[in-house]
Amino acid sequence: MDEVKTVDELLKVRDVTPEEEEQLRDIIEECRLREAQIKEVSDAARQNVVALSDTLKMIFDTFAVVSRSVDALHEEVERFHLRMMPDEHFYRE
Repeated sequence: MDEVKTVDELLKVRDVTPEEEEQLRDIIEECRLREAQIKEVSDAARQNVVALSDTLKMIFDTFAVVSRSVDALHEEVERFHLRMMPDEHFYRE
């Protein structure tokens, strides 16, 4: 039963007779429609997960670039600060 994934597979596994299938026609049709809807929604969800993953990767890459830029900016500010300090703040022998 674990391998059954569709309505048609279930009908085969259960050996539903044509008479039973005719009696259950409305239910079977509704199940087939829902099966198709589930497939559509699952495919859309899968695509959304892939798109979300790509977007998160782009965000993390952008954070890495910003982090490197901020580190470089801190170094430049420190150099600028040292150049702007008056000479009397430096120790000389």
